[in-house]
Amino acid sequence: MSNTTAKYIRLSSEDDDLGENGKIESNSITNQRNLLDAFISRTPELADTDVIEFCDDGWSGKNFERPAVQEMIEQTKQGKIQCIVVKDLSRFGRDHLEAGTYIEKIFPVLGVRFIAINDHYDSLHRNPESDELIVPFKNLVNEAYCRDISIKTRSHLDIKRRNGDFIGAFPMYGYRKDPEDHNRLLIDEEAASVVQDIFQWKLDGISTQDIADRLNAAGVPTPMDYKTSQGMRYQTKFRKKADSAWCAKTILRILKNPIYIGTLEQGRVTTPTYRVKRQVNRPRSEWAIVENNHDAIIERNDFETIQRVLALDTRTSVGGAAVEFFSGLLFCGECGASMVRKTVSSGKKKYVYYICSAHKQDKTCCSAHRLRDITLNEIVLDSLKQQISNVIDLSDLLKMTDTAQLRQAGMQRLQKRLDQKRKEIDRAQLLLQSLYENLADGIIDRDDYKDLKAKYTRRRQEAENQADGIREEMRQELAGSSENREWMKQFRKYQNVTELDRAVVVTLIERIMLCKDHTVEIVFRWQNEYHWLVDLATRQAHSEQEVG
Repeated sequence: MSNTTAKYIRLSSEDDDLGENGKIESNSITNQRNLLDAFISRTPELADTDVIEFCDDGWSGKNFERPAVQEMIEQTKQGKIQCIVVKDLSRFGRDHLEAGTYIEKIFPVLGVRFIAINDHYDSLHRNPESDELIVPFKNLVNEAYCRDISIKTRSHLDIKRRNGDFIGAFPMYGYRKDPEDHNRLLIDEEAASVVQDIFQWKLDGISTQDIADRLNAAGVPTPMDYKTSQGMRYQTKFRKKADSAWCAKTILRILKNPIYIGTLEQGRVTTPTYRVKRQVNRPRSEWAIVENNHDAIIERNDFETIQRVLALDTRTSVGGAAVEFFSGLLFCGECGASMVRKTVSSGKKKYVYYICSAHKQDKTCCSAHRLRDITLNEIVLDSLKQQISNVIDLSDLLKMTDTAQLRQAGMQRLQKRLDQKRKEIDRAQLLLQSLYENLADGIIDRDDYKDLKAKYTRRRQEAENQADGIREEMRQELAGSSENREWMKQFRKYQNVTELDRAVVVTLIERIMLCKDHTVEIVFRWQNEYHWLVDLATRQAHSEQEVG
């Protein structure tokens, strides 16, 4: 059986050393191959052996999960390889423990000769006194280099994320990379039109599964198939079958992603260390979130409305794919329970009523009040028309009012809300700091500590998110007049409404209460802002009259 020599070559981006002309120098695949070939040819005992090349091009030396090195080691264990030659120890690997195990234990037991040319190491002619110290030290230096590169890379990527640079391999469906700047996102008009349809259908009350069925029936390519058709080598862990199809989960991921309002969220997951490749989720406070980073596909208010819709009761109507107009918004004005539909037959006719769900379950709960759907529709439509008219009149009035004074008053109001949220954040932080002391003093046990820590962390995060929202309101308030009050635009958009649909109901109405005296109380969205501005504009008008 003839002897076989394996020459192992490895190159990754972290090893690329650029010379003065911008060309990769000593570590290139070609230069490594030439160096190894020259060494083997001038070494008599190797020149006459069979030579096999193993190459990992584009693989890091952080661990040994590399295809070529694994194949080489497997053949070595099978006795097919008697000598391994590498350019230097770092080419073999940068994990000093694993590299040391192979070089100092496994290869000697297998009778395999190991040569690192530039490190002047040859296990056949080793010097026990020096090599036992130098080889582990060089392996340790190689790993330290790898750790240093990892830290610098993480830091560099984090800076890019916080500057709003997109660093992902593939942009989210609906966007494409700018050909001149791959860190910048541009709208992909073809895919963006599908995203807009998805959001509009959801506003119209269509369930996520029915949206998926519509897209499949229309033959619209899934995000994965679309990227593949654009020449991208795209793969996803969400694909379960060979035939790609739209599903409810895909629709939900799109509906919940703030990238479509111009907000870029990156850094959601990380790896504990450069050696551990298992991904872990990072707390939201550590994410890199940049608002207004790129052109939006969906209006912010529509996106926020969709998030409300996803949290509501979205049961579909009987025999249909659309959600009922008032699903998740209709409540009993007496006990607070949800109101449910009930169909009553009378002869050949059917009548639909809304009744209290608590009374339906237990006749002793609440009262047996009900209201016909036709009557409710008429009341809600008339009230909507009136509120839309009121908001438009207010918006026009604000254009003629002293906006500087209004803006000052608005900032004072927002500042009070922000101060309150800061107090909530500080209170939650103090509670978190005291938890460990309570655990150490035996006041609480470890289970209580974990539960309370999660609770206070969640409370602090919610307050921080709300504070961010208030700061955004303050930024808009500073930016200008009522034209920047986006919620007013929502009412103006529906100024010609003639009949109810799911979109107008969920966009403009917060909740509807039905009382036993057949009265209907409607809470419109942004109602507090509306009443505050009415009061402010009224006081401003009175002030101007007194001055006049």
